[in-house]
This record gives sequence, structure tokens and C-alpha cells, in this order.
Amino acid sequence: MVTLHNGPLMDAAMAYVFRRRSQEEPIRVDFYIGDRFTLVPFINALDPLRIANLASGRTLFETRLISDDGKPVTAINGMRFEVDAATRDIQHADNIFMFIGFDPLMEVPPALANWLRRLVVQGAHLGAAGAGALFLAQAGLLDGYSATIHWNYRDSFLESFPKIRLSRNTFEIDRNRFTCAGGTATMNLMLHAIAVHFGQDLASEVADLFIAGEMGRPETKLPRMRRARVGVAQTSLRFVVEEMETHIEDPLSIVDLATRASISQRSLTRLFREHFQVTPVQYYRRLRLQHGRRLMQQTDMPATQVALASGFRSPEHFFRSYRKEFACSPTDDRRKSRQLVEERREE
Repeated sequence: MVTLHNGPLMDAAMAYVFRRRSQEEPIRVDFYIGDRFTLVPFINALDPLRIANLASGRTLFETRLISDDGKPVTAINGMRFEVDAATRDIQHADNIFMFIGFDPLMEVPPALANWLRRLVVQGAHLGAAGAGALFLAQAGLLDGYSATIHWNYRDSFLESFPKIRLSRNTFEIDRNRFTCAGGTATMNLMLHAIAVHFGQDLASEVADLFIAGEMGRPETKLPRMRRARVGVAQTSLRFVVEEMETHIEDPLSIVDLATRASISQRSLTRLFREHFQVTPVQYYRRLRLQHGRRLMQQTDMPATQVALASGFRSPEHFFRSYRKEFACSPTDDRRKSRQLVEERREE
């Protein structure tokens, strides 16, 4: 039995990822790809549907590739993809899945946003992978919905879009919207879709063909991905790092962290020195500065507000620590980051 979005055996209208017109017709999914889109989540979304067709011996899914003008699109790794249609050719759609090379500071193209709004009004289900959720958020297409996003954009997303309920799930399904964190989470979303639309057996067969192991569930949390990045198996240390990541704006004392982990402060310091070659204070400060750097590069927040959002009560302390950590001031870092974005656009 598949565990669905909010528990086992949910109401089908809430559990289903895609819009499906009838039991006899295949599910139609249109993949919009934008210039410099990320390849891995795109392949992880498209291929499970293709394999489901092969494994079932039926056309369960029909897919199309769409671009702004109907011309080939170049992925971020340089590969070019032919498409089936331009947005102007698509007047009706059941499901739109967005894969877009979207920078947090880019403006939303009005024509693309209006096209999506028109399709959604007609009843289309709309989804995005990774940074594509940023595009939907900036276009106002996720207001009032639950959504998720790649952890790298989570901090700036929370600051910028208070009308969106941001979850820590690797993928999120809320009525006619679906989002995922990208990467392998996209495949897990597709396997979940296959399971709820066509049964667990087919989804398991597709997962086996991809050697995907245990299928990810909607409630799989992003912090588990982040703990994997920490690269340590020590339970107390992983717990403390997660507590640090959860309390960026309101930092905990090292005494509080040790108490929550049920170890002594001395033992905690020893663990950090052994695994990270720094003290807990140094590690925590670095996490907060990295948080601040993402906000500087991905939002227009004033540097003084970024300092507070990063747990620094004194902006001067934040500026000094930032320069020491990254060899430049916060404002210089923002300027260089935006210059790089402009150079990429010109390319």
C-alpha cells in the first residue's frame, strides 16, 4: 500500500498528481523547458513515464516538450533538445511541468506567466522542479499553496514569499499544484504519481528498472538530505547540526545545544573538533554566514536585515565576519553575483 500525501488511502482528488480526463485516455503531461534548464531533474521526470508505458505495454502517459518559441533549447550542460511546440501553439493542457533555468533575481517573463495563468484557469495542473518553484512563486502561481524547493533556495524563499506554505518535504502535492526539490526527488515524485494513478505494482517495477531502491515518500524531509551532506554518522553530532540549521535567525547557545543533544559541552566540542576541525561556535557562525550569503545573492534584502535574519544582532559584527569568511563585503558579494548572472544571460 502506498502512503499518500497526508496519510494512507487518501481521497483520490487530493492524492493524484496529474489531471486525468478519463480512465480510458492516457495522462497528458507537457514539459516546458527553459534555456539553461538543469538536465538531471528533467530526465528523472520524463523517463519514469516512458518506462511506465513500456512496462505496462500501454500508453499510460503522453508527453510533449514545449519552449517559448518552438526552437531547440540548450540545457545548462550544453546539450540541445528539440521540442514539439511553442507556448503560442498550446491553447489547452492538462498538466504542465516546468523545468527552467531560473535565477532568483531574474524577472518573470509576462507572456510566459500569462500563458500559465490561462491554462490553470482552464483546469490544468501545474508543477515545477527545483528552482522552477521560484518562478511559479514570483509569478504568484503558488500563493495559498503548500510547496517545496531545493534546500539551496529555501532561506531566500521563506523571506520572499510569506503567502506560500513552504514544507521540508522532498516533494509536495497540494490540489492542482506539485513541486519537488529537484534531482532524485523528481523521480520519487513521478514514481508516486505512477503509484497513485496506476498502482503500486507498476511503480515498483519502474523503480526496479531504475535500480532506485526504496521509493521516496512525500513526507521524506529535506533535512535528511542536508544531514547526508554533513558526512558523519554520529547521531548526536548530526542532531546538533540540524538544530543549528533550524535556529539560524535565533541562534542557540552551545550550552543549549549540548543539553538538547544530552551530551556535555566538552563532549560536543570534542566531536566538532574531531569531525570538522573547528569548534561548535566556529561551525555555527559559518552556517549563519552561509545563510546570509544566500540571502545577499538571492534577494534584495538590505544588508542590515540580512544580518538580523542570519542571527547577528550587530550589523557591524556581521559585516566584519562576512569579510573575514568570504574575503569581500556583503554588498560587494551581491554586486559580483549579479554581474555573473548578467554575464550568463549575455552568453
